[in-house]
Amino acid sequence: MKEPILVSIAHGGWKVPEEIKDIWALTKKDAFHDGDPFTPQIYDFSDKVNAQITMEYYRAAIDLNREPDNIAPENPDGLIKSLTCYNVEVYKNGILPNEKLKKLLINKYYYPYHRFLEDAARRDDIRLGVDCHSMAAVTPPIGGETAGKPRALICLGNLGDINGEPCPPHNRLSCDTELINFVKEEFIRVFQHEDVEIDIPAVCTTNVPYEGGYFEGGYITRKMGYEEIPFFQIEMSRALYLTPKYFDEDTLIVDERRIKDLNRKVWKVLKKTVRLV
Repeated sequence: MKEPILVSIAHGGWKVPEEIKDIWALTKKDAFHDGDPFTPQIYDFSDKVNAQITMEYYRAAIDLNREPDNIAPENPDGLIKSLTCYNVEVYKNGILPNEKLKKLLINKYYYPYHRFLEDAARRDDIRLGVDCHSMAAVTPPIGGETAGKPRALICLGNLGDINGEPCPPHNRLSCDTELINFVKEEFIRVFQHEDVEIDIPAVCTTNVPYEGGYFEGGYITRKMGYEEIPFFQIEMSRALYLTPKYFDEDTLIVDERRIKDLNRKVWKVLKKTVRLV
């Protein structure tokens, strides 16, 4: 029997839309490191949950975790981007898609994903939603003052403060404090013995480094937080799998056994969590 969970995997794609291939400038490696590599495998619970959706295309091509009007050049890291999070140009000669192409990309790839989430969240067989991501082990250049600083192994987001309580700018939560703190403790329990190569500040944090949901991303959580089901974001540090122990930087091949291990660990947490809602 499947669990009443909605799973969103918005940044794990490895494809370039046909409509922009002629102007696309990124190498496979640059596009890979801008996105959330291997999240479709880490969070693949399609045989265990009642609803799951995964984006097939690169985050750099169409970022589903942005507001629909948050677009380059006004924001280089918007829904449609001019730069990756490592400041690499997405398009040849820095020329962005024209207005007609932007509209086509948004209508074809962005809105259908969000409609699926909205429809699924209102189904009777869904009681919990999670938006699943990975994050660089240290903050990338786009992070400003925090660039280069190590991150926790897991960061959870519910639009609140470091304790999961309401705070500006939203003053509301996508998932109540008690539930997000339960999830945090479960992640700590499951991941506390991980051996990673960097000096992490914590095993699991709540809304750090994304306190208040006030950051470039997080739109899916902000939007879905208006639905009746509890909804939260998971960010997993790539220190857990994009390391020489598990990953070949030249071939971009990862140890599948490690990915399956992470999948099992996350599922342990989600399966216990859904029992509370």
